[in-house]
Amino acid sequence: MQYLIKIQFYPEEGVAKMDGKMRRNSFDFIIEFMAYIAGIILLMITFIVACAAVVRYLGFRPPIWVLQWSEYGLLWFTFLGAAWLLREGGHIRIDTVITRLNIKSRHKVEIIDDILGFIVSVIIFWFGTLHTIDLYQRGIMEVKGTIVSKFPIFLIIPLGSLALCIQFGRQFFKKIRSKPGHEDR
Repeated sequence: MQYLIKIQFYPEEGVAKMDGKMRRNSFDFIIEFMAYIAGIILLMITFIVACAAVVRYLGFRPPIWVLQWSEYGLLWFTFLGAAWLLREGGHIRIDTVITRLNIKSRHKVEIIDDILGFIVSVIIFWFGTLHTIDLYQRGIMEVKGTIVSKFPIFLIIPLGSLALCIQFGRQFFKKIRSKPGHEDR
């Protein structure tokens, strides 16, 4: 038997069609995977905090590590899900102002928004990387309910902000190539 898979690439849309089904590029898979991990972390935080509340309600002392690991989870799911949320158009916008603009002005504001978002993400990436490397080199430990190295906790900041930089860049180039009012998310 012969297996033949027909693949058509559409680089301007950032997708490929394989046997008629839409396939996104590998970066989309990465940020979707990061978003799924963020969702799992959010579920885990919800579960451990609920369990701690039940234990406290029953008159026992909840585990001492619940607050500490919830804080780490909040940091991680924020940076894991940021690029996916940006791609989906879920970041905060000032719609009351933007919707009052004409299409060309709105397009320009969205381009400026992507440029500013890229710059801020690069700054967070740069300082997050410097801080994470410093934590690794100095071997700094977090001493709370449990003792852990700070390096792996803060590693998500440069990784997540790098994904955010890439997504802002993708949106910028997509908007530059498109006509005002004809962009899809």
